[in-house]
Amino acid sequence: MKKILSIAIALTFMTDTPSLFAQKSDEEPQSSESMATYMLKRLGEREAAAFKRYEKAMATEDIRSIEAELQSIVDGYEKLISVAKGYSPVYISFGMFLHRTGERKASNAMLMRADEIDPYHAIVKNQLGNYLAEEGKYDQALAFYQMAIDLNPNEPLYHYQTGNLLFSYKSFFIDDKLFLPDGFDLQMQESFRTAAMLNPSHLPYRLRYAQSFFDVSRPNWDAAIEEWQQLVEFPSDPAQKQLMELYMARARFEAGHHTAARKIIRGINRPELQKSKEKLLALIDAKHPR
Repeated sequence: MKKILSIAIALTFMTDTPSLFAQKSDEEPQSSESMATYMLKRLGEREAAAFKRYEKAMATEDIRSIEAELQSIVDGYEKLISVAKGYSPVYISFGMFLHRTGERKASNAMLMRADEIDPYHAIVKNQLGNYLAEEGKYDQALAFYQMAIDLNPNEPLYHYQTGNLLFSYKSFFIDDKLFLPDGFDLQMQESFRTAAMLNPSHLPYRLRYAQSFFDVSRPNWDAAIEEWQQLVEFPSDPAQKQLMELYMARARFEAGHHTAARKIIRGINRPELQKSKEKLLALIDAKHPR
């Protein structure tokens, strides 16, 4: 593989990705497969340390040193693949590493190979779905996301990304007659709802589910109001709290509770929300003049 690494690229840190490997053993294993696992863990440790150094690096000399270390890790992966061609975890780990460094096509190739060797890794199905979604191959991406869910139905990230895919390509899915409009809305919202239920303490999942009521043609406004009411109490940051209140006001307005919506809006005083507040008030006044 050509020399690929320049630390100037934007790195993607996959904090929501499930861990691939258990903690290392203190003893070097003896079998060839165990040796591959041992070497792979060592590469993973070096990779994590290099990216951690990058986050803190300031001087050009530091950046060059990390670039050299990352290239050395690439060389290590390539050597390991040469002696463990049928060991899927090597391809998975290398593919995820390449993704972090912005090498999308090379990453996809590694993960495709991993999937050929062992088609039962949810994390691989999910990552291949991400690549296909970015390439605009929405129908294939949906199939891979669904396979990831089938393999690990309790991972909220997979449901969340399915909802985002459906939302982003809604017109294409409907035009291709892969979904009926009403069925599509139900599936999209169910994806976000499932992610929120599986990890109710994760604000992005909860927020996206609550927002999805504004994205469907036949929203259940009572359910939306209940969800936004919970989210109003969720963040401790005053700005975030008032943003949730503004969404709550909009849900109240959509449900026909214009008096309640105006009351909520009067309590919102954050300057960064002023324009959004004025727009919502204009909508309310247009439909319910005083």
